[in-house]
Amino acid sequence: MRVGRLLLALGLCTPVALTGCSKRENAKLAEFKDHAITVQEFEKAYTKVDVAYLPKATGEEGLKEFLTTMLNKEVMAAKADELGYDKDPSVAQAMESFRKMSLPIAYLKREVADNLTVTDEEVRRHYDNKGASVSLKQILTDTEEEATAAYDALQGGLDFESACRQYSKTEDAASGGIVLNATYGSLVPDIQQKMFATAVGEYTEPILTAYGWVIIKVVSRTEGRHPQPFETVKDQMRTEIKQSKEAVELNKFTDKLRDDYGVVWNYDNLMLVFNALPPDRPFEEAPARDQEVYPLLYFDAIDLDKPLVNYQGKSIAIKDFSDIYDQASFYERPRRDFRLGGIRGFLTPPIMNEISADVVRKSDIEKDPEVADVLRAKKEEFMINALYEDMVNQKTVVTQEQQQAYYNDNHEMFRTPEKRQFGVILAGDMETAQKARQELRSGKPLATVANAYSIDEETVANGGVTNFVTNGENAEIDAVGFGLKRVGDISEPFQTSRGWMVLRLVELQEAKFFSYDEALPGIEGRLKNEANDKKLKELLDKWKEEFGVVIHDDNLKKVHVTERSAAEAPKPANAGG
Repeated sequence: MRVGRLLLALGLCTPVALTGCSKRENAKLAEFKDHAITVQEFEKAYTKVDVAYLPKATGEEGLKEFLTTMLNKEVMAAKADELGYDKDPSVAQAMESFRKMSLPIAYLKREVADNLTVTDEEVRRHYDNKGASVSLKQILTDTEEEATAAYDALQGGLDFESACRQYSKTEDAASGGIVLNATYGSLVPDIQQKMFATAVGEYTEPILTAYGWVIIKVVSRTEGRHPQPFETVKDQMRTEIKQSKEAVELNKFTDKLRDDYGVVWNYDNLMLVFNALPPDRPFEEAPARDQEVYPLLYFDAIDLDKPLVNYQGKSIAIKDFSDIYDQASFYERPRRDFRLGGIRGFLTPPIMNEISADVVRKSDIEKDPEVADVLRAKKEEFMINALYEDMVNQKTVVTQEQQQAYYNDNHEMFRTPEKRQFGVILAGDMETAQKARQELRSGKPLATVANAYSIDEETVANGGVTNFVTNGENAEIDAVGFGLKRVGDISEPFQTSRGWMVLRLVELQEAKFFSYDEALPGIEGRLKNEANDKKLKELLDKWKEEFGVVIHDDNLKKVHVTERSAAEAPKPANAGG
């Protein structure tokens, strides 16, 4: 009965007072003081909670266990409230942080996501584009004005290569631009949406990206493969296109907010900053903090007060940028690769945090019933966590003798079996599997072969590679997969219930036995959890008696839910699984 699992299960399922319910829905399953869990509240919580946190048991036993979890959460929340944890400084601080993070998201959901629709035509177009790729050329500019000038020149009849030489900031501009390749699904939604709607030989309007403004010319297009029928995946396609549209509309909305709050960039001064940036160095060669000499960037004194961006009567000057740059980690700092767009992206978050806070404050989003429920549930979660920490976790002590005894009594627990990671090609017939095997043996990359021949979308998405598996997890592949001798070995095609399969041994982890010192952190955690569970149960029994809890098991018969079980939770992808 770990409090973490309990809170994960019911963190956003706080019972809400409802009116107009039928007699069945108002029936009480449990009650104490002025608290009650009704059939309607139980059904709502059961439907909302992630299947991974549901009881493994099904039927009446599973429903009783879920009711117990709901009741335990309510009892702990009531006790925390009684003891004044709502005024605890740690709870207040946690709630303030949660508000700052969650309220802008709730506001954007209301203003953007809740107003989106996805048409059948959009779903079909998304399916048709799946796996398609285009060859392209691009013109990259630092400012919108430069992009507009390049676009106007193209509209006036200038050929794309000449426009690239004249306007583009890319290293290949002098040659008229090089041909790049992009696959549908690998691009940010704004660019992808416009690029794949552009006919071969045509070009897009200027698009704002992290690098700057780009104009893209589609040179050629290759259609993708569709291993699954449209009807089978159309719901998944609908979800994907909705997420993509949300990203596009969110960008438009935040652009409008910046316009409304008067965000104006000074590109001449941004260029001063760009010229001061050091050459890009690989991320794996990040310098240690104590090896850096501050300030990291050099600017002429006359330039320090020049503004980079103005908004709401405020500005961020070059000297402010220099301070922020010094405080940022090596991985957060803008790089020359991203040109002025990287500097804008570096300064945009603090600006948008201020704008978002002001917008949210004016929006009264906290009064939205759904948002108020989430905030109330989150406050209860923080209160319960504080109560649990004080009255359970801090009072539990695990001795060295207990840990040694546990290790001695449970040797087999500290042995891990051999694990293997496979490359998988799942083909529809033996001939295709043979072709795939031949290409693997010729040295072609696994991901390339999987993309060309495999009908297993899950492993294709992972480059043809499975998670690590142990012998016994998948009877169909065990004999062949665990018969491979060395990393790199490739099996002959063999038949499974889903088609013909070829395996390549990608990685092998030998079986290992953990010494006492290696096992100690896990032993201490396990014993601590067991002791915490016991202590929490004792307290809950005491508090339930104190509060006069009454449980109406008979009313569980009135619950109408589609039963689910933690046993149904998705498992990690295995070879052929």
